[in-house]
Amino acid sequence: MRQDQRIALRKRFAFRCGYCGVRERDVGAELTIDHFQPGSKGGAHESENWVYCCHACNEFKGDYWQPNSARRLLHPHVDNLASHVIEQNDGNLRALSESGQIYIDRLQLNRTPLIEHRYKRQLRDAAQVEERYLLEEASRLDKDIQSKKAKLDEMRGGEEHA
Repeated sequence: MRQDQRIALRKRFAFRCGYCGVRERDVGAELTIDHFQPGSKGGAHESENWVYCCHACNEFKGDYWQPNSARRLLHPHVDNLASHVIEQNDGNLRALSESGQIYIDRLQLNRTPLIEHRYKRQLRDAAQVEERYLLEEASRLDKDIQSKKAKLDEMRGGEEHA
């Protein structure tokens, strides 16, 4: 793989594992390249067959290949993962289909560190939403206070001339 192809792949996957979603910065290094259809099973060495992924997911996937079966592995850029897997509030993934269950089981996506990682991300995301709301509310209240101060000053000014 050429360097420009690797960079393009990293960008295509937003610097995250295509399977579990961990970011390069989460693991402190670049991730690996998986041949979705393994070379040993006739997979081509081309960008449409590459998945940028963490070492653990690459190892768990191995040379698994069941393309014409309900037991096939979902492809992160071909399949609509949301139709097969849902993230729960506790960080666990739950399958919505047989393929979703294969995806979770084969890649061991409910391993403890990933559950904790997803749960912490959920908490972080919720805190950011709350922070934005509070900042907007504080801004609204500040404008309201300034408006009331202006009206009060106007009323006081009117009393002095009366």
